[in-house]
Amino acid sequence: MDSNLIIQLLIFCASLAVLIYSVGQFINSAEKIGLSLGIPSFVIGVTVVALGTSLPELVSSIIAILDGSPGIVIGNVVGSNITNILLVLGAVAVIAKQFDISFNFKKIDLPFFIIAAAFLYITCRDQDFTIVEGIIGLVVLVAYIVMTVKSGKVDEPEAEKTPLKPSTFLFLLLGGVGIYLGAKYNVSSVINIGDILNLPAAIIALTAVALGTSLPELFVSIAAIRKNNAEIAVGNVLGSNIFNSLAIMGIPRFVGALEIPKEVANISIPIMLASTILFIAFTWNKKVNWMAGIVLLAGYVAFIYFSFFS
Repeated sequence: MDSNLIIQLLIFCASLAVLIYSVGQFINSAEKIGLSLGIPSFVIGVTVVALGTSLPELVSSIIAILDGSPGIVIGNVVGSNITNILLVLGAVAVIAKQFDISFNFKKIDLPFFIIAAAFLYITCRDQDFTIVEGIIGLVVLVAYIVMTVKSGKVDEPEAEKTPLKPSTFLFLLLGGVGIYLGAKYNVSSVINIGDILNLPAAIIALTAVALGTSLPELFVSIAAIRKNNAEIAVGNVLGSNIFNSLAIMGIPRFVGALEIPKEVANISIPIMLASTILFIAFTWNKKVNWMAGIVLLAGYVAFIYFSFFS
């Protein structure tokens, strides 16, 4: 194996590890600051935590545009959305064997989940994501957050303020720095690996980067199984995919042009839509079993295959 390829793979893995760890520190610190201000935990969950888990994709996308590789952005978004549905939910369903969904996700989350997927399909058909489309996406995201917060306020009073340690701000700062450095070297390694293997950077982003940035959702979901709360995987998939489609596409567009590679528009996005339909079908009756998990995992394997060999 090419020694340069080995070096780039090591840089990719190390930067990804720094990125994931830094996001965890950033989210934990932000949560503590929110609680110290008396903000309800539900509101923190749908804002700080939801956005925090999408920070790797967001920062990586911005850096990719600045480095002249806009294809990584759409690859990151679509790949993460597919991975969240097929791999994360699939793995949880197989491990848990069967779980019920108790929260009412059909009222707000599922409609916005469908809207976000349709938005991504419609705006990327012409292989050009415009600033106007980015603004529309962010407006829809704000509407989702507002509606979610309002629905949560009905059941949850203002939280009691908790003491805050000065070190919390330090960890918040260090987490932010770690996210930037991890994303910077991750993107550069992806570009270099693509050059060495003669593969489009978007394909690497669709698969390897998407898998790496979806690991937090996977770990959280598996940990939830041990606490008999496997349904949290459904919430993770819904929230992450909505944020990815609307924010991770919308915000970077203000930094630079966002062209959509033909292979992503014609193959990857339709696969994402098919995954979205599978998600709806398998969660509609609020019961998810291991057979659904097998189908989803098989779909993920097929996705990886078609990404490299189509």
